[in-house]
Amino acid sequence: MPEKLDSYASPAAKVLSLYGLLLFSGKKYSLTELARLLRCSKQTVLRLMEQIEWSRQARVETWMEGGQRWFKAKTPPVRPRVCLDAEAIRLLLLCRDFVCHLLPQALREEIGRTIAHTTVLLPDLEERAQALTQLGEGYSRGRIDYTEHQHLLDVLLEAMAARRVCRVSYQSPRRAEPREYSIAPLTLIAHHATLYLRCWLVTDAGEPEVIHDGMLLAIQRLREVELTERTFTVREEFSREEPHIFGLMREEPFRVKVSFCPEAAAYVRERRWSADQTLTLLPDGGLLLEFTAASRPEVVSWVLSFGAAATLLEPQELKEEVKATVRKMAKNYE
Repeated sequence: MPEKLDSYASPAAKVLSLYGLLLFSGKKYSLTELARLLRCSKQTVLRLMEQIEWSRQARVETWMEGGQRWFKAKTPPVRPRVCLDAEAIRLLLLCRDFVCHLLPQALREEIGRTIAHTTVLLPDLEERAQALTQLGEGYSRGRIDYTEHQHLLDVLLEAMAARRVCRVSYQSPRRAEPREYSIAPLTLIAHHATLYLRCWLVTDAGEPEVIHDGMLLAIQRLREVELTERTFTVREEFSREEPHIFGLMREEPFRVKVSFCPEAAAYVRERRWSADQTLTLLPDGGLLLEFTAASRPEVVSWVLSFGAAATLLEPQELKEEVKATVRKMAKNYE
């Protein structure tokens, strides 16, 4: 149900709100329903409709049905020439629904409004309701509420679009006090229901010089983000797509070999862990996976997540780390 309009809005604001409601929803409304939504009398709604008609730029259909007067926005006589159809809008909604659980409430609502407004560009306005059908849903076992970080995300999005350096205050869980950095923000990354900022650590003054090109900041740990007038240029090697390897945090790549029991084999086989992975079926129905990784802590955590269904074989030093972790876990249950 649409939200009720402000009862204290000016007459001009109510005219705009009324026509926007009719135009962008594409639905028909009864006189009674419009009076309720605008929090005014039916006579006021009819006067607002007259003002819309007097503009000669907007047209509203009206008819009697079931003992009530109904209204609906007419299709604009000159349609924009855009390549847009109901299927394209449904795909946009699908992308939105898959990531909505990651976004602050205000940003989710803005995306929803923007997609809804695109339906006015459909050649056939009768397809609007079908185009806005929800088809997907995102799920996370542990969710971070980014609502209080909305203003920080707004600054970062502006900085990324304009390639401007930011001054940030960041609270690492390993430190008692936040630290300040000058960064060149590059991209937002969604990983395991968490938003990260991939950025460069740059010098504090003058022409930005890259100090560290693999910095990764968790959005929920940012305390302040200040947009500066300094600009940066993305290096060509960064803009090129990198081969897919395992791990969000990037270190020197290394090879990993893991064996899986039959009960985990299907899950592992269905997924791509690195671009150069190899899969070998074992006689007992299990699986041997070899792939390239770039983050040792993530490999250890990932192997442990399979419990007894996975055995890390290589590299040897990570195998020893997994063994030590398992011993510590066993002590917790003694």
